[in-house]
Amino acid sequence: MKVPQYLELEDVVAWGLGAADLLCAMAGAVVGWWLYLTMPGDTVLRVIAATFVAVIGLAFGVVRIGELALRDWLAITAAYALRRRVFVTGDRG
Repeated sequence: MKVPQYLELEDVVAWGLGAADLLCAMAGAVVGWWLYLTMPGDTVLRVIAATFVAVIGLAFGVVRIGELALRDWLAITAAYALRRRVFVTGDRG
């Protein structure tokens, strides 16, 4: 079977996720686990903090709005917020 070469398709690594998606989800899980192990205090607070980080990582890996991933929307928003602003007044003639 021939596959058209002009299609820009993402490679699927596991569970329907691409490499970047899987990396974000796994990074969230690893950082959450590390936070759980190193954070001092009560177990409930450690679980809440670790779960929050893991859910954020999972959201960056899995959530899609339209055709773009959540991390792409975050990058677009950051680029828009950090763009150079120029205020021009007067006649430029």
